[in-house]
Parts: sequence; C-alpha cells; structure tokens
Amino acid sequence: MNIIALLDELRQPGARVGTGVWLIPMEHINQERDIAARLGVQSLDVRQTYLEQLPRGTNFSGLTSQDGYQKLARLIQSLAFEKHQRDCLLIYTLDLLLWALEFPERKLFWDEVLGGIPYPHTRMILTIPEHATELFSFELRRHYSNQVAEGLL
Repeated sequence: MNIIALLDELRQPGARVGTGVWLIPMEHINQERDIAARLGVQSLDVRQTYLEQLPRGTNFSGLTSQDGYQKLARLIQSLAFEKHQRDCLLIYTLDLLLWALEFPERKLFWDEVLGGIPYPHTRMILTIPEHATELFSFELRRHYSNQVAEGLL
C-alpha cells in the first residue's frame, strides 16, 4: 500500500483503526513537514513533544526503564484523542525514541499503538525509516499489513 492509500483508509468514516505506519524512504527523511502539507495533514515532531512533557530538570528520557514503552504508548494514545489543526497527524522522529526501547518492548509498543487505539479522534501516520527493521520488524509488517504504507510519496 502507498501512503495516499493508507491515508484514505485511515480517514474512512467509522473506521475502527486510525493509526498506520509509513516506512518512509530515506529520500523523504527531514522533509516530513513539507510532505504533511502536501498530504493535507499536520506534522508533529514526537521526539520534541515527548521531551517537552518530561518534568523540568529531568536528565533522562525514562524510556529505558521497565515501563518505558508504556510512557511512549501513552503519549501516542493521548495524541490520538486530542484536537489538532487537522484530522490526521504525520508523526516523525519516533525512531529516535524507539531506539531507547529493548526489542521485546518495541513489539509491546507496536501492539498497543497499532491494535489498541480504537476509534481515535485524530488519525495518525507514524513514520519509520524504511530500512529500520530493528524498529519495525518484518513480522510486524506482515501482522499489520493493512496499516503499513511503503514507497515514495
């Protein structure tokens, strides 16, 4: 599926699933804001959003702790039920946060985010670099294939 088809799928009226993953080609990395504008969605630097919600004076992200994946999943879930300028967010820099999680926690994160946010107010496309199989495995690609887009814009 390409990104346009995924966006159309997520925006279907009454769609239960509102979160997808775009395995973004390397040519598009650092162009997410422009791409979001072309797609008619709002861009969001989730790394910056995560860091801003940490308590003042915090020196560590907290993602390496035992419940690290839950902190990140709660942030994504909260974004899904907040009102934004647009009905869909193109979320980027998630990969930088996912690197802090251990491999088993990454799978728990994906299961919670891709399977555990029914009927969100705001649809979300989470971008992951296309070759980052350590962050989004082939097993996850197969399991959530109806929520995964690949390829150029």
